[in-house]
Amino acid sequence: MGFERDDLYGGDPPQYPDGVDPHPDPIDPYTPTPTYDVDRWEEKNQRVELGGDAEYDEDTEKMLWTLRHFDLRIAPDCDEIDDWDALDRRTQRMYRAGVLKEFVGGYRELQEILEKGGPVAREAGFTPGDGTHYSTLSTAISEFDADFLSEAAEYSHNAALYALTPQGSSFDRAPTYPSKPRAYYRETDEDWTVNIDRKMSEASRVVAEYMALAAPSLRFDRDRLSPNYQYSIGDIYRLLAHLAIEQCAAKNGAELLAWQSDRDTPSSSTLFEYIPNAGTDGNYEVEDIEAKFINATCRLLERETLAPSEPIHLAYDLTTVGWYGKENRWVTGSINDDNTTEFWHYAVLSTVSPGRNYILGATPLKERSEKGEALDRMLQQLRENADPEFGRIYMDSQLFEADIVTTCREHGLNWMIQAPDKGMYTELAENASSEEPTKQEDITFTDFDASHRTFNAIIWPIPDKEVGQEETTPATDLTRYHDRTETSTGISSSETGPDSNAQSRLDRHGNLPPVAETTDAGSGESDAHTIWITDMDVGERDLEGLGYQYRHRWKIETAIRQLKHTFQGQCRSSDRLRRAVYFGAAQLFFNFWVALNHELPYRLGDSSNFRLTGLETLHALREADFEAGKQGNNIFI
Repeated sequence: MGFERDDLYGGDPPQYPDGVDPHPDPIDPYTPTPTYDVDRWEEKNQRVELGGDAEYDEDTEKMLWTLRHFDLRIAPDCDEIDDWDALDRRTQRMYRAGVLKEFVGGYRELQEILEKGGPVAREAGFTPGDGTHYSTLSTAISEFDADFLSEAAEYSHNAALYALTPQGSSFDRAPTYPSKPRAYYRETDEDWTVNIDRKMSEASRVVAEYMALAAPSLRFDRDRLSPNYQYSIGDIYRLLAHLAIEQCAAKNGAELLAWQSDRDTPSSSTLFEYIPNAGTDGNYEVEDIEAKFINATCRLLERETLAPSEPIHLAYDLTTVGWYGKENRWVTGSINDDNTTEFWHYAVLSTVSPGRNYILGATPLKERSEKGEALDRMLQQLRENADPEFGRIYMDSQLFEADIVTTCREHGLNWMIQAPDKGMYTELAENASSEEPTKQEDITFTDFDASHRTFNAIIWPIPDKEVGQEETTPATDLTRYHDRTETSTGISSSETGPDSNAQSRLDRHGNLPPVAETTDAGSGESDAHTIWITDMDVGERDLEGLGYQYRHRWKIETAIRQLKHTFQGQCRSSDRLRRAVYFGAAQLFFNFWVALNHELPYRLGDSSNFRLTGLETLHALREADFEAGKQGNNIFI
């Protein structure tokens, strides 16, 4: 099933990266649901036929499509007109005439078109005797908001180009407020440009629709009778976006936003009332917060074109956030000589698809044993919410543990883990070819049951630093690689205590099969090679290709940096649920950012240089009209 909803269309819609089908098929059975009211279309088409056999000159057809879009999409949905259907016929036709006037130039030109009768006058709702003198038109239209008419005419004209551009998305698929379709720029060789105001306006409009999809997952069983219920989910996350912009704590941030904004803004106490308290009604724990944000992400990815193509490859990693408050059981100190810094730990699961590297789950951890449990829990939540087809999962050496490997196998994931430069892996590297990638098959781990016992290794003559292994995470009891020195009599006595759990490290019980002699004596240098262990069949694989594909794991490193430093405000609380919500909000904002960079070129035309920054995404969230975002079907774009 994946992230896309089967109940919305009969089969998967065809996806084209540039929005243009290079080989359009006239008998393709896929027909997406139009973005307008079909009955209203049929009623209009009884008066003036569009999209059929009727032929018009180019200017007439463009005006007809312009008026049709205004009537079907903008007029019923906009805030400027409270109830389009309740307006009398004269007011409706004067609105249409106002849009047409922006298109044709002036009132005398408008009078000339309407006096002729014909298809444009009928589409606008005029009949002979309705009063088409320019003074009558001017008096009526001047009562309307001029900026609204100007914008409505521009968007309606852009929608007309969808109908008139031979290739690309059809008029049926035009959003309410479209930019010129990307196919238009290809056909006209017109340079694509967009100013910052237009970009931010569209970003705010789209992100409001994203929030409408995600918000139902984020209610936390709030008491609808309590005072804080006057604020919507969007208002709460507007405040959290503001805290990330200003990099400030809740109290100062809420006061600043209230001063800056003309909207009613929730206070910091309202924000904390929104976040559940552990042990109260609902019995929320960090796992429940985690599940809420996973569900919100799955709802976002139901939107057309946003989900990565399947199979979806993943990365899993740990990260830390410094803590300088009072000691509590959810923080762990570093193991360096300077033992004064303590950290919160978070497990993060993400996709690594180019252009759609979403964070699927993020959750706080307090113990080493929870790393495998968190991965299992997040994968299970994803299957329950979306049931996507997963492919590989990439991890680095700090996650080189038996319970994590077991979890991957139980979920049908092919895994690829960068091995530490320790023990038998050092020996493998030193004996490997210095010229080309090699493999080692049938490494056994006697501590595993029979079905999970055998693994393979890839040894590639490339240094770790070129693969992307960078020591940026502080070494703590949760993040470090626990070395287990092998001796002739077994594991050395220097390693005792909790880390001696027999299931915790894969390299403790590893047995290499006899190494075949080769003409290449090996480099003799372990730091000139990188080793991965994997359950994939390396005998049938392009080893060099697998090594390069592992570099996609760096996408989670980039995502984590953005998560912590761009999309999260200051959280000074020691409350684990508050910290889980702050981190979950950052996850949501990051995913909005990724989705906007995928979708906005569709809205604004195409440009290979288009990019929305993380900070711009937060500003778009802060300015978004979340009530307007609830209008219409937000699954389709």
